[in-house]
Amino acid sequence: MKETTMVLEEHTRRAKAVLEEMDTSALPHGACGGHDAASCRTLRDLCLNWLQTRRGIVKRSTYSGYCYGIRIHILPYLGSVGLADMSGDMVLSFIEKMQEKGLADSTVRSTLTTFKTVLKFGVHLKLINKDILSHCSVNCSRPRSRVLTVQDSMGMKAYLLEQNTIFAVGILLCRGTGMRIGELCGLKWGDIDFSANIITVRRTISRIPNPDASLGQPRTVLYIRTPKSHTSMREIPIPRYLVKCLQDMRKEESEFVLTGRDSCTEPRNVQKRFKTILKRCEMHDCNFHAMRHGFATACLEKGIDCKTVSSILGHASTRTTMDFYVHTSLQQKQNCIDAIP
Repeated sequence: MKETTMVLEEHTRRAKAVLEEMDTSALPHGACGGHDAASCRTLRDLCLNWLQTRRGIVKRSTYSGYCYGIRIHILPYLGSVGLADMSGDMVLSFIEKMQEKGLADSTVRSTLTTFKTVLKFGVHLKLINKDILSHCSVNCSRPRSRVLTVQDSMGMKAYLLEQNTIFAVGILLCRGTGMRIGELCGLKWGDIDFSANIITVRRTISRIPNPDASLGQPRTVLYIRTPKSHTSMREIPIPRYLVKCLQDMRKEESEFVLTGRDSCTEPRNVQKRFKTILKRCEMHDCNFHAMRHGFATACLEKGIDCKTVSSILGHASTRTTMDFYVHTSLQQKQNCIDAIP
């Protein structure tokens, strides 16, 4: 019985493992971390050398994504192939294999992008013929995301206001500002300036494959980091109708808003509770990110300039806002047609 309890405690400890990004010195570009690039013989060797050049330069979440794509998709298919034997046909065959797996478009796109970058690294080291790159197309369609419009979510807004809980207020914050789910999870009371009624987005939380996994270590870790880009670290006005709610619920500055503790919750927990809310409000199923799409679309439909919307969302450019977060409604198309005399 005691042994079983110890096993369960150890399992819980591993499941709760957290990585928090700290200020660390990056490896210099081209560093191979002990691997000799000149000794690369197979694609596996090249992938490992390339990963060493990225370690410490990119965010851990990005590095973990590289590792996952290489380990799960690239190495099982091409890892043992000699660099001298690499051909355009092999590249095309791998791309076709990826597209036939029935994976999410985002997974295919990210894996092929990593694959092409590794090949470019090999060309730079003069280990691969540069002509191979012409066969490595990473074009992949982006799936059209579900949009939770502001109008469709009015019932949910009324329901959440009645709940009068910090979780309900958190959902409404994302609905009214376009904040990402990871940014909501990472929000602390100290990030809210009640004198100016402004939220400063300083961190985001996600669960990633453990980049340093070894025997006995958890396969995934909760990752607390700064936002994905400098534009994602931003100030957002609080919707006026939520200011008093937040003031009444505020706690110590060091505590996370959603939990009221020094420890945070994670996006998958918020996503599950969000799905429950949709069912209770008898709404169509969608993921949390649909509110972000809906916010961006509603802002532009109201005539708010794209630069302002892009700044609130934390996008690096207005093109990202227009291409991926703005969806033209049938009514807008009708208005456009009717505008022509």
